[in-house]
Amino acid sequence: MSSATNEAAPAEVIACVLARQLEDQEIAALGAASQLAMAAVKLARSMHAPNLSWLCGGSGAINSQLPLLLESAADPRNLFGAEYRYSMEDAVDLQMRGRISTAFLGGIQVDKFGNLNMVCAGDYDKPRMRGPGSVGLPFAASFRRTIIYIQHHDPRVLVEKVDFVSGPGHSPQRAKWAVPSSRGPYLIVTPLAVFDFDTPDKQARLVSVHPGVSVDEVLAKTGFKPLLADPVTVTQAPSAEELRILRSEIDLNGVLRRLIRH
Repeated sequence: MSSATNEAAPAEVIACVLARQLEDQEIAALGAASQLAMAAVKLARSMHAPNLSWLCGGSGAINSQLPLLLESAADPRNLFGAEYRYSMEDAVDLQMRGRISTAFLGGIQVDKFGNLNMVCAGDYDKPRMRGPGSVGLPFAASFRRTIIYIQHHDPRVLVEKVDFVSGPGHSPQRAKWAVPSSRGPYLIVTPLAVFDFDTPDKQARLVSVHPGVSVDEVLAKTGFKPLLADPVTVTQAPSAEELRILRSEIDLNGVLRRLIRH
């Protein structure tokens, strides 16, 4: 398939990277403000994983067919065409038992071990900023793998150490929290680059930069010093077919083209 690098918006690049990680027969889960992850699971089902199932956040929808990306996965409109509406008890049961193959998570802070923070920046009692709360991030200890994605590649977001652990990453304490089937954070995907954790001590490693982005730019905008793959490659650009499906079947309102601005 031909490449459409110059036409792809940053959020469309991220959605394609996320989609390529998903496999047929998996169960994926996403949270509330999840337009990127929602686009990714729908794209994966169309491209290569028709039997992928996905849980649409607080709406309770399994395999929503809504051809729009809404601000919240909890929006009841996501129930359009869904195969089933699960209860909160169902969601907790699936997550605590390690049934979720891949979960897409983010945070107001992410550190080099993939720990996530959604509570506060700064001291807990006198924070510089208060976040929405941990919500479902503690379930990161039971998901089989976690793919972290963020919409802003900034040293205030990608930090050396999070100020509060909402979702556990590859920290030394992980064994106390995690179920045996949980392998922890797998990737961090940002508007600039992709990091993995395929290192001896599970620290983040820069593996690719998106088209038009340099390694130096990524390092300058990252609040921790990542390890570097040898070589650091260029992220595969969205293909013409991926963009066609995103724009004509999944994102009819063009949310992804407006979501992230460099």
